Amino acid sequence: MITQYQNPIRRGMYPDPSIVRVDDTYYMVNSTFEYYPGIALAKSQDLLNWDQMPGVAKLPSQADLRTSKSNEGIFAVCIRYHKGSFYVITTNFAEFKTFIIEGHFNDDHSAIIWSERRVEVDVPGIDPDLYFEDGRTYVQFTGYIDDHGTKAIRQVEIDLTTGKILDGPKILTYGTGGRDVEGPHILKKDDKYYLIVAEGGTGQGHMITIFKSDQLWGPYTDEPGVNPLFTNRDRAEEPLQNIGHADLFTDPQGNWWLTCLGTRPATVDFSQITNIGRETLLYPVVWNGTWPRIYNGVPTVNVDLADFPKHAATLTNAQPDSSLTDDFRFGLCNEWLTLRDTLGQDLTLQAGQLTLHGRNQRLSDLGTPAFLGLRQAEQEELLTIDLNAKESQPAHGRYGLVTVINVDHFAGIMIQANPGGGYNVIRYQQVADVVVNDVIGHLDAQPTRLSIQSTKAQKLYTAANDEQTVSFTVAAINLSNEALAALNTGDIQGLYAEKDAQVKAVKVIRKPWVPTEK
Repeated sequence: MITQYQNPIRRGMYPDPSIVRVDDTYYMVNSTFEYYPGIALAKSQDLLNWDQMPGVAKLPSQADLRTSKSNEGIFAVCIRYHKGSFYVITTNFAEFKTFIIEGHFNDDHSAIIWSERRVEVDVPGIDPDLYFEDGRTYVQFTGYIDDHGTKAIRQVEIDLTTGKILDGPKILTYGTGGRDVEGPHILKKDDKYYLIVAEGGTGQGHMITIFKSDQLWGPYTDEPGVNPLFTNRDRAEEPLQNIGHADLFTDPQGNWWLTCLGTRPATVDFSQITNIGRETLLYPVVWNGTWPRIYNGVPTVNVDLADFPKHAATLTNAQPDSSLTDDFRFGLCNEWLTLRDTLGQDLTLQAGQLTLHGRNQRLSDLGTPAFLGLRQAEQEELLTIDLNAKESQPAHGRYGLVTVINVDHFAGIMIQANPGGGYNVIRYQQVADVVVNDVIGHLDAQPTRLSIQSTKAQKLYTAANDEQTVSFTVAAINLSNEALAALNTGDIQGLYAEKDAQVKAVKVIRKPWVPTEK
């Protein structure tokens, strides 16, 4: 039995969590925005150890991300299980389409087979939720109700097969007065309907609020002292911030839990910056009469279950760290992401080796460059990629290791052939409209290893072979949400190739890194 655990339970860019339990297994979905495949999916039997499954949306017929701008694409996702089928509902902001994708277990329940077609629901909003009752299907969503940006939580009844609206939309609540009321989920307990939402925007004012009703269609009300239900908006000293977008669910013993998103900002000088994006948190829940109480009322990193023995009894396995190793012997692990679409034949796997072929699209293009990345999972982290230097070749292009947070904020170390012999090492960086393409060093032979060493304040990019090493640093704030004034995505780091270059990787390791004190 585990008596305490650490948040986040999913580290790196895993925002907007939604969880459903089927028998003794939990299934979680998260938003992916412009990254591909769309809709992150994972499963767990103990809530702390999560196995990444293949992403849900891998075809344009499910979600077309090919024209997605940065911070668009797959917005908040909800997952539910009903009469032997999984249903995920989400909005692809690039198309401004809300839709449902149905899935079924394979024969041994080891995988979920998702439909290649989607059911569209014509609602003017985002952040949809699914609720089933008495053979009927209802969708709650964040509705845009005028041209001035006013939002409210609205509800429709739909035909699950066609998506046709049968009743509504009707406004359920405007929230408590916080900006951007969003992320609704409805549940029923003791013949009462509970509507849990997020308010305050996705930044420092983010909070979870809750309302109840005797009827599914409302009216939904709260009581003095109930809201905000869970937030750190006025606790600047807490390591976790931006708490919001929650989902409530039960374990097999009937204990209630809450999952939500939060960030772990790093303090650098007088600024707080976020490179790793919004992550998934977990807290025990008890019901004090009418309303739920979330843990001890404060979103904390360490969750002590001394006062929650029934919850603790369900946590039977130690929590892992965020380390990841992929040597490509069993294919490509499900953690990898591309931008807006699959890479097709430009990404191949053979005999424990990954080959990435360059493309003409660049990171600064709203397309699908030859980029394959992993989420940065810790503020202080080391990512290393071992290369097959004999078979990698920049040719007339170049290849390297980069960090991307959006289309015009990225940085990387690139390898390019030098006409006079050997290879140039290039600092390639863009910060808004400022572009850096500087040769910072030279290698006589191609690198056997590329690495990014991340700290709170900076990132160190290194290219090395057996004899030589070239490196440079960039300020982490230039690859943070604060530099973008947006909080949807976090840093994604990985291989990148341009034009006819090809790079062959044999091993990738991502692990937490603890700086040595001087």
